[in-house]
Amino acid sequence: MNVFEKLNEARLRFQNAGVSKSGHNKFAGYTYYELADILPVINKLANELKFCCVINYKQDLATLDFCDIEKDERITFSCPMCTTTVKGATEVQCEGAVITYLKRYLYQNCFEIVEADMLDGTMDPSAEPTVEELIAQVRSKMNKMTDEQLDFTNKAISSRDVGKLKTILSKCK
Repeated sequence: MNVFEKLNEARLRFQNAGVSKSGHNKFAGYTYYELADILPVINKLANELKFCCVINYKQDLATLDFCDIEKDERITFSCPMCTTTVKGATEVQCEGAVITYLKRYLYQNCFEIVEADMLDGTMDPSAEPTVEELIAQVRSKMNKMTDEQLDFTNKAISSRDVGKLKTILSKCK
């Protein structure tokens, strides 16, 4: 098997392993995979299929290399590094939180471990859109506007006038 066949086989076997989510966000009411849920299964598959995963963190990028041990082939998955602050936590604890999250997301990306979109599940549909969201919505409609409408729209965007932006959106439907 080449590295792509091994990755595909590992993905299929993981999918059929029946892994359960043990993480629970009490505030938003959703469950999620923790590293403790997925790593034992992945490590077993790695041993059986002769691959290993190597994670590296650089200043602006985190990577996971899915490496074929038998053929010296690899597939790289990456995501941008970020920072966080957690109330009452030290700088090192915040760094650890970032590393743990990124590691989990890299494994989920590599093995195509699917979860419901947590952001969509926690958004309040009745919440007012931000000025930035209104501007983005308005900009997506600008290709259908006349010169006069474009002038009015650009002024509304420049002044960040929520009322005018909402009016523009209501007339562009």
